[in-house]
Amino acid sequence: MRASPLLLSALTCLTLLGQTSSAQAFRQWIGGQEVGGSTQEARLDGKVREVHTREWVVLSRMGQELREEVNQTARKTPEGLLTFTWRLQLSAEPFEGRAEWSPREPGVLSIQPTHGAATRKEVPTGALLWPEELESRLKEAAGKHQPVRATTFSFPVQQWNTLRLEFQGASPLPGFPDAVRFTGEEQEGSATNPVELWISPTVGEVRQRMQLGGLEVLTQRAELPPPLSNKGSGEGFFEQTLQTLPPHPFQPWLPELVLLGEGPLPSLPEDAQQTQISKGRWRLRRASLPSLEEAAQPPSKGSPSPAEARFLAPSPLVPFQDPAFDGLLRRLALAPELSRWAIARRVNAFVFDWITEKDFTVGFASALEVCHHPQGDCTEHGVLAVALLRRLGVPARGVTGWVGLGELLGLHFWVEVRLKDRWIPIDPTFDQAPASALRIKLGDTDLSDLGSVGWEGAALAFTGVKWVPEQDGATTCLGDQVTGPGDIRLRLPGGRWYLQHGVLRLRTPHGGPWVIQAVNRPSEAQLNGAAHLAGARTLRQGWWNAAARALWMDLGAGRWVRLEGVSENEAYDLLDQLMASASSS
Repeated sequence: MRASPLLLSALTCLTLLGQTSSAQAFRQWIGGQEVGGSTQEARLDGKVREVHTREWVVLSRMGQELREEVNQTARKTPEGLLTFTWRLQLSAEPFEGRAEWSPREPGVLSIQPTHGAATRKEVPTGALLWPEELESRLKEAAGKHQPVRATTFSFPVQQWNTLRLEFQGASPLPGFPDAVRFTGEEQEGSATNPVELWISPTVGEVRQRMQLGGLEVLTQRAELPPPLSNKGSGEGFFEQTLQTLPPHPFQPWLPELVLLGEGPLPSLPEDAQQTQISKGRWRLRRASLPSLEEAAQPPSKGSPSPAEARFLAPSPLVPFQDPAFDGLLRRLALAPELSRWAIARRVNAFVFDWITEKDFTVGFASALEVCHHPQGDCTEHGVLAVALLRRLGVPARGVTGWVGLGELLGLHFWVEVRLKDRWIPIDPTFDQAPASALRIKLGDTDLSDLGSVGWEGAALAFTGVKWVPEQDGATTCLGDQVTGPGDIRLRLPGGRWYLQHGVLRLRTPHGGPWVIQAVNRPSEAQLNGAAHLAGARTLRQGWWNAAARALWMDLGAGRWVRLEGVSENEAYDLLDQLMASASSS
């Protein structure tokens, strides 16, 4: 699950505020907590005008601190040639590059990432590339009480941003008596956010307020007094974006479910896994297993079809042509002539195993960095899986949305692979192929650049919406067995099952009660300190943690359960006696 859902958005929202003249500093608060700021300095280097901007964000994610920073330098020659260098530090290895604009070719911006192919972007008519041009535009609008229309470019995420503002009236701030207020919207890539700005006609932008994922974002001049309630709720930025779900004993195995959205509903794409039933009601399905024809489809070789080419291409996020990937392919040791689906399943499991440090300290790493440092959360799993799949000829793309994990619903990033005429979701973060049903897809990305990932849109789409699963009523306890939706069935001879408020318990005449829950495949860290057991009769695999009195049991076909309150002798008995039947699709 993604730990900081608005990582890129938190950085992007500082971009416009950083574009000011002379030496200026801003501070930023998200959800009442101070998280970062920006500085900008302008100077002359001989006859060359230079503007340097630094932006930083420090976020708390599940008790871990995440630091990010952007450094950008713009240079302007007397002839009007503009050059830009940038460095975006989201993880150990930065995203960086250089760009150039010439008045002799005003409609083109040439961009050269340090790791990646050069691109040429078309410059919209009237776009403002030089940072101080936006400052002048804002000052003029504030002095004349005119609306603002301005398009700028964010080099770190390589996307165009558009600001549209309407004058509202005078609104003095301490130290800035001539400040006036504007309201409007700021479009950053595909996300459009309401925004409120205070601008001084003499010194420029003073304060900005907007909503980001349901949290207020306040960015203002460092000279202004901080907001009165600057302690926030005491929760981290990420924790405030999570929603709670009612417990369900078989959540990862559900073949389908219905979600009811309460509040302002987002616009969601529809496909075989996600369909709208009526206003506010969506049916979510786990993808069906490939047909024989789909499962046999070979990987792409040679020149790909136009429909698949962009999902087989390298990019700075997935530079799979780098020699570092050769080592991972040797570790994969794939047999020749495997089908797309066989490759996808192997890569999915390999990435889950390769990233041993599953934590929230990485903002967004490229697949190349994950090759070198197997650490991170859902985005690191996703970009590495996409890179390996594309290298092996399997069209793959990333997906942003929300996923249910236990009793939480939160932002997430997963992968889709193309088989014949459909895309099948897989999830290397949890080693699911196909991926579980309880996930809300907002959009997909070819991972061509950071802006295409769409974290800001994912969070904004769910602002103010509460998602509630409709009760399926299909889980039934009857004597020594329990049945669930689809083909789910567990049986323990002599046992008794009890379901209360979504919590499933099992007891026998000789032990229990034990709480039993379907779970995703446990990571190496989760099994740290656990003893590896096997049933004497069935040889079924399990891991038992003595301190937690917890047993993880592998039921096969990608299905796992966790039982709590289990002794070692009970663990061996359960491995031999618990019988399971559940559809793996």
